[in-house]
Amino acid sequence: MSSHRTQKQNAAMTVLGCSPKQLGIMAGLTVAYFLFICLNNLSTAKGVALFVTLCAVAALVIRYKQIRERLSIPFLALSAWVILNGISTLYAISGKFALKSFVVLLGSFCCVVLLLALAKGTGKEIGRGFAAILEGAAAISGLVSIDLLSTHLISTPVLGILGLFTPDYSALTPVEVGVRINSIFTNPNVFAGCMGIGVFLSLGLALTSTHNTHRKFHLVCLYINALSFFLAFSMGGSATIAVGFLVYLLLERRETRGSLLVLMVETLILVCGAGFAVSATSLVEWTGFQPIPLLCIVVGAALLCVLDHFVGQRIGKLLGQHTRVVPILIVTAVAVLAVFAFVAMQLTGSASLKAGESLRRAAYPEAGSYTLSVVSDGPVEITLESQNREDTMMHTSTVLYSGPADGAAVTVPEDSIVVYANITAGADVTVEELSLQGERGSVSFPLGYTLLPEFVANRLQGLWANQNAIQRLVFFEDGMKLFQRSPIIGLGMGAYENGIISVQSFYYETKYAHNHYIESLVETGIIGLILFVGVFVTAFIAVIKSRRQPQEQSHPLAAALGGVLVFMAGHAGVEVVFSFFAYLPFALGVFGLVALCCGQTMPLTFVKERIRQGIGWVLAALLLIYAILLGCNMYANALVEREKSFDAVEQAIGLDRFEWADHMLSYVTSSMSVDAQQTEIHETAAKYAQRLEKVHSNTIPIYLAQYYFNQQNAPKAFEMINQYVDYMAADSDAWQTSFDLIMQVYQEDPTYRTAVTELYQKMLDWNATHMGEIVLPEQTMTWLTQLGIAAG
Repeated sequence: MSSHRTQKQNAAMTVLGCSPKQLGIMAGLTVAYFLFICLNNLSTAKGVALFVTLCAVAALVIRYKQIRERLSIPFLALSAWVILNGISTLYAISGKFALKSFVVLLGSFCCVVLLLALAKGTGKEIGRGFAAILEGAAAISGLVSIDLLSTHLISTPVLGILGLFTPDYSALTPVEVGVRINSIFTNPNVFAGCMGIGVFLSLGLALTSTHNTHRKFHLVCLYINALSFFLAFSMGGSATIAVGFLVYLLLERRETRGSLLVLMVETLILVCGAGFAVSATSLVEWTGFQPIPLLCIVVGAALLCVLDHFVGQRIGKLLGQHTRVVPILIVTAVAVLAVFAFVAMQLTGSASLKAGESLRRAAYPEAGSYTLSVVSDGPVEITLESQNREDTMMHTSTVLYSGPADGAAVTVPEDSIVVYANITAGADVTVEELSLQGERGSVSFPLGYTLLPEFVANRLQGLWANQNAIQRLVFFEDGMKLFQRSPIIGLGMGAYENGIISVQSFYYETKYAHNHYIESLVETGIIGLILFVGVFVTAFIAVIKSRRQPQEQSHPLAAALGGVLVFMAGHAGVEVVFSFFAYLPFALGVFGLVALCCGQTMPLTFVKERIRQGIGWVLAALLLIYAILLGCNMYANALVEREKSFDAVEQAIGLDRFEWADHMLSYVTSSMSVDAQQTEIHETAAKYAQRLEKVHSNTIPIYLAQYYFNQQNAPKAFEMINQYVDYMAADSDAWQTSFDLIMQVYQEDPTYRTAVTELYQKMLDWNATHMGEIVLPEQTMTWLTQLGIAAG
């Protein structure tokens, strides 16, 4: 009986390349990592980080010898960067924001520690298992995200399981209609970053697989990850992944470079075909069963496996024997793609609209007078909007015309850099041509793009005056203003989110700089930027060193890891990826893979043995300390929520290193409803209020103003209001909140009148010196006019 079972297991290993038990373990770990990524979000991030941190501490102690043997310069650089970010939470201007940002980084780093402690294998096989887990987790994310457009047969049970732990996925918006998928991670640009990492790992694993079944699994993951990346259509991600692919091709060995190129081309062709199908049928709000996207995954993945087996591998072997041809093919492929992109942008035709549909197109006419000309088989309505540079920054526009399409007179302003045409129709219609005819010639709006999926064409509108790109330059400039406040060690994690409004020239909403190099400068200063860049540099050097070793010693994934590092480094300069919960487990997973697969090329030989032995223990101690601090924070919040008493809040203030200011503010505001005879509470509240006055916050001062008005301390209340509007000057709501509070408590007293007059004048001065404009509601302006402060 046991002999028969052994024969069946051997047969399974022959077919699958691994035993059913090993297969089950890998599948379980992949699903677990996917769940970890999803639960690394908002409401569950602290609990997940605490659990994983304690596991990492245990692993550092139990597997101390293995960790010590795998220590390397890339891992040391990563550890130093993470430790500095953790330390910055202790001096951050907002401990609450800092902790929110750090816990997702902490959990992801602890997964790297667990990887180094628990990974099995040696030589060329080490790290392949974890790489497969990462690519699999990406593929699951992509599959669920695409199914949100399709059948919901997969996404519904997955979201149901997540719903048992967190409400964070209860109100997803799966698609930006006609433009791109938002994904299960809610941010398409971050999702593209995650899928891009999955694409590189799938390429590397498929290319270097020695077993046919393994190769097919990696090809399936490759197709899902690549299609998901394409449907998210991040322009920054697309540009940086192209550079990453080129670096990957350059790093790949000559004998397999051709196979890699063929696999890339096969995948690209099949993904583009599926992109057309999904764009034409399903890139809309989900209203019922839509099988096309899921069918595209099944059919496309199957076609990739078949094409690879019968065509790709054979061509790859042939190119492996003629390695000098491959560089020419690479240059040819790049040239063909460039020509295709140019032609695709130029080759346009008519556009068909169904009743109620709209179409937005961009053109770049010179300033002057024009007549609107439309050729269509039915009536359409047109709204023309012009944007100058300030409009692109502020996401505003000037309406030049709105009404029936044909024959309208339009004047394009001198400072206009782009004109958008918004076309709508009450019935089905085909628009053949839309143009502006003027003394300076004719300017046509491109309508239908023959060679591009519609969602790609929609994303490319206004490309040469892209308001998102221009506004990000504003984010960068304002981030540098914050950096100047503490250039050496920064203002602590979360400082950009907390402080950005205090340096704005006009109001806009963002939590991140969309450039992690600037984000690092703001949060951890020049030291932090050096360490962040150092993580990439040391990792890439390790990859290069591994690649230069003889083939029998070089790790097979080295080239793929080099390509993904370049992609990640570039993407970090244009997106929020390194600040987002879903991306960090993938990104730090890549750094962990580099340390595991290539780290032996950069050992800590320059460090004395005793110091190397102590690194693991120091790291374990630091992680344990942070776990204790995080546990105290969680306990303090639970205590306040459970007991809802002044004593509980005081205990929380003493316990919580991060959110003590929130607990203090809660104590102060709650004291306003307490009887005056409870002097101890009021004395404590007054003491806390004095401490809170020194906190740089975008919310605390307005609550303190309310408290001081309640305490009949008008001068101090107005001082807090001024502190509040100074910090929140760009936000009209902040000014309105301040005036609303004053209107509720106003007294005919010189102190009040003088303070209100000065506050209103401060608002006018801000308007006069900044790009934005603070506008108060009519009710407030009427009140100010009645007081004789504002002009009637």
